Amino acid sequence: MAETRPDLSICIINHRTPELVHDCLRSIHATAGELALEVFVINNTPDEDGAFDAVMGNFPAAQAIQNERPLGFAANQNRLLARAGGRYLMPLNSDTIIHPGALQTLVGFMDAHPEIGLAGPKLVYADGRLQPSCRNFPALLPAFMEVTGLWRPFRGNRWMARRVALCDPHTTVTEPDWVSGACYIVRREVYERVGGYDAELFSTMYGEDVEWCWRIRRAGWRIAFVPDAVVTHLESRSAAPDRLYAMYEGSMKFMRKSCSPAQAFGVRMVASAGVLLRWLCAGDGDERATYRRVLRLLLSGKS
Repeated sequence: MAETRPDLSICIINHRTPELVHDCLRSIHATAGELALEVFVINNTPDEDGAFDAVMGNFPAAQAIQNERPLGFAANQNRLLARAGGRYLMPLNSDTIIHPGALQTLVGFMDAHPEIGLAGPKLVYADGRLQPSCRNFPALLPAFMEVTGLWRPFRGNRWMARRVALCDPHTTVTEPDWVSGACYIVRREVYERVGGYDAELFSTMYGEDVEWCWRIRRAGWRIAFVPDAVVTHLESRSAAPDRLYAMYEGSMKFMRKSCSPAQAFGVRMVASAGVLLRWLCAGDGDERATYRRVLRLLLSGKS
């Protein structure tokens, strides 16, 4: 008799955020319904105060894994994905809260659309505001609009949304180039065909989600955004030192892998102009220092 797979394998990393992991697991437990789930949580640092063990004691069905040494986001997720047995896989940030029906909606959507390799839910902030999660691969107009923040006045403009995914109203199913890695669902066949994250290139955090979506699309699958599934993402609550710089650094790594030198140069120069504007408008010395570092990174082309 063939072994029955779980519907969904959820993979979470704890990096000194036991309270976030607790709330995330509680939301999964409360909304799972009839779905057959398996949940993995990897602890990335020594559990010296027992906080991680205490959290996991409240969720005995979740499988806890202790790292011998800290690893980057991509490497940790790859460890979990290799263990996962579900029909679908879900790398999930610890700073997320699953809303009722979200998991069922994503699984049902993937069941109904076999051409979709990866799908992301609607992300919202803690106060319920939309957190735009649809993105473009590197290109001149999207880069400039995003870096400068000029996409915001065009939010919901359908003409601009066709060119800059951030402007999409995020109210209907769409197929952007990529979606935020805070939460998405991936078809098992996709993982088996294209592999997991590029942990060698992305040794820390940021950039691994866009690169994975890029590889998935190159393999012939489509990427979807599913607004009827809603997940709260407490952005920037999980540990990520110097987040803004790390985001640009991850973007640079991705461009070196995916773009021609001419395309990468053009995007870097457009982004540099946007960062320069932000530096000129910065309100304090720390902010200006961060933008100076980012500007040097973009102009050098090295990360």
